[in-house]
Amino acid sequence: MENISIIINLCLCVLSFILALLSIIFVILTLRQNQKLIMQNNLMIENATRPYVTIYLDSVTICEQASFFVLKNFGQSIAQITDFEYDPILKTLEDGNSEASRLINEQFDFVKGLSLAPGQSKMLLCSVTKIPKKSLNFKIVYNYAGKSYDETLTLNVKNYSHIPVPRPDTHILEGNERQVHSLREIIERLI
Repeated sequence: MENISIIINLCLCVLSFILALLSIIFVILTLRQNQKLIMQNNLMIENATRPYVTIYLDSVTICEQASFFVLKNFGQSIAQITDFEYDPILKTLEDGNSEASRLINEQFDFVKGLSLAPGQSKMLLCSVTKIPKKSLNFKIVYNYAGKSYDETLTLNVKNYSHIPVPRPDTHILEGNERQVHSLREIIERLI
């Protein structure tokens, strides 16, 4: 009888050890799964709250069409631009007035160091039709909360410049063209 009791106790000890080992394994697996979930949640929170800065082309048509590169923060946090690389051709475009041309051509140099709040944009005037290349390359590097983000993109400026925005002059009283065209531009922006 004593041998049976020893064997039962030994079997119970082995089973206890196996159950304890399985428990430890399950705890480790659960902790790893929780760590993955926490990392995914942190990434989702970061993606939802971080800045997203990009550049695109737009135009405003009142009586004449003016084109702009628009640098905009589409994200939910402020972005500090630490580097801005652009096609050097933008520094060589000529526009009638040499002082105005110099200022317009140098404006891209002042983007580095800008801070853009969420939803804020900066319009950079440019005569798109005078750009002798089909595509322009841009690289934007910006920081938020100690993390660095970057966007690299190519804009096809020639296709963009071939999309005119006509403003018909029908039913406009003489002398009211600018006001009517301004209102049309506002209405189109709201649509």
